[in-house]
Amino acid sequence: MRAARIDKPHSVKVVDVDEPPTGSSDILVKVKACGVCGTDIHIYEGKVKMAKFPIIPGHEFSGVIVDAGSEASKYFSIGDQVVIDPNLSCGHCIFCRAGRKHLCPDLFPIGVKADGGFAEYVRAPAQLAYKMPGRISFEEAALAEPLSCCLHGWKLASPALGFKVAILGAGPIGLLHLQLAKIYGASLIIVSEPMELRRKVAEKLGADVVIDPIKDDLVKVTKDATSGLGVDVVVEAVGGARHVEEALKIVGSGGKILIFGVASEEDLAAIKPYDVYRREITILGSFINPYSMDAAISLIASRRVDVKGLISHVISLDEVEKALKKTLKDAVKIIVRP
Repeated sequence: MRAARIDKPHSVKVVDVDEPPTGSSDILVKVKACGVCGTDIHIYEGKVKMAKFPIIPGHEFSGVIVDAGSEASKYFSIGDQVVIDPNLSCGHCIFCRAGRKHLCPDLFPIGVKADGGFAEYVRAPAQLAYKMPGRISFEEAALAEPLSCCLHGWKLASPALGFKVAILGAGPIGLLHLQLAKIYGASLIIVSEPMELRRKVAEKLGADVVIDPIKDDLVKVTKDATSGLGVDVVVEAVGGARHVEEALKIVGSGGKILIFGVASEEDLAAIKPYDVYRREITILGSFINPYSMDAAISLIASRRVDVKGLISHVISLDEVEKALKKTLKDAVKIIVRP
């Protein structure tokens, strides 16, 4: 089968490799669509320590089952259309037993530790597969994984109805957060994004205030829009210390900052502990997608969340390196069709 494999940082090759064998509890999925995620770019750049080369990345994927092991065939049949939750946990540690499987120290994500969806076929444990509703496309289904991660973040933030929110970054993740903010009952949505195309998409999806942080003063705009109080929730969807520091300047007293963007492991942000204490600011981390795939699939199928409108490019395996180099013009969400 053909696959886009990263052998070392900044080096992607489209290669012919053997189809992965199917164990008794596994399914073999013919990949129909796989999203390009920021994590894939970080792997390409050599910034993900848990990724071991060579690796076939791609963890946001959907497809058709072409083989199922003896145990897996009790639940799935050849021809089933499925979307995969890529995160396999051990099932035995204290976190798995406490319903916090995403914190498992032996987490084994497809596309990071195991070969993923930038390939014609992927082996996956059947327990990670979800049947697709017939009314959604493979491209839409591939976005269930990032949407499920965003849903986990909103569960943690748990805002009160009528809250005010600022979203830093209008990439695919920020635009999903925007739509979920509306569903959760936001009365004001501010979006900060330097790319003009993404700002236009944010406006189309219903953001109340959209700014270019290069030209506009985020703090002033936020204070003006909130009578000087700041917002109730800040979603940091870029990744990096300076964006966390920005969030601290615009969050209101009693507010929450959801750190969702993936920063470098060496990044350090300056925080005034007294300010956090005195204003009762809550800083939350949100990591992957425990128990939220079903909800994500339902929201896509019901059209309550528009993922199709986020897809700007559909590419082949031969164009994967362009996507990972971020050289595709006007990109929002890129989908690979192996």
